[in-house]
Amino acid sequence: MNNIKLICFDLDDTLWPCMPTIHYAEDIYYQWLKQFKPAITDKYSPTALREKRRLLRDRTPTLGHDMSKLRIHSLYELADEFNDDKDWVMGAFEAFYQARQQVSFFEDVEPVLKKIKPHYQIAAATNGNADIYSTKLAGYFDVSVSAAEAGHSKPDPAMFTLLQQKTGFDADEILHVGDHPHDDIEGARRAGVPHIWLDRQITGWPLDKPEPANTARSLYDLLQILDID
Repeated sequence: MNNIKLICFDLDDTLWPCMPTIHYAEDIYYQWLKQFKPAITDKYSPTALREKRRLLRDRTPTLGHDMSKLRIHSLYELADEFNDDKDWVMGAFEAFYQARQQVSFFEDVEPVLKKIKPHYQIAAATNGNADIYSTKLAGYFDVSVSAAEAGHSKPDPAMFTLLQQKTGFDADEILHVGDHPHDDIEGARRAGVPHIWLDRQITGWPLDKPEPANTARSLYDLLQILDID
């Protein structure tokens, strides 16, 4: 780890629990629709709207890496379905998007970021549409990349390539920390980026591929791996 200059973190389920955040944001979004577009909520439950987005994603693979664009496109389709104008679409999306940034961090996140910040640059790399700069952690992060920006989701190496372009660091100077065995760890491997698997649930390595050299049960383990007091 002596060559590392940048620590890159996945966001959802690495720095905060994903699904409680999404459920909260979708509830806010559904309440917005209920207030301003009740014809939609009279016909569709939250589950039915999620299923419509899933079907849209399945038939439009080019939207698969951009969660914001997928959601906006699904709203335009709803406007067409109800023979409505589209001037409300961005309002509905913003109701979701702003709530989507209201995250509750795991308890180890901020203490560990405070410890590593004096020693390393810090990056975020996400397949989702969380914005680290819209959270209370913004001041710790030097750079952020997303699947929407890179044009591909992890495990495609495009996000790590983009990170190298933005920072000027080589692949072996970046350490990626993430919870997802396929997206994060396999993605980092494909990019030639050193990596640490964050197995908060202690599930054990699930893939039919070699286990990562370093596994952390919490971010506090990262301090030990990096030899930071």
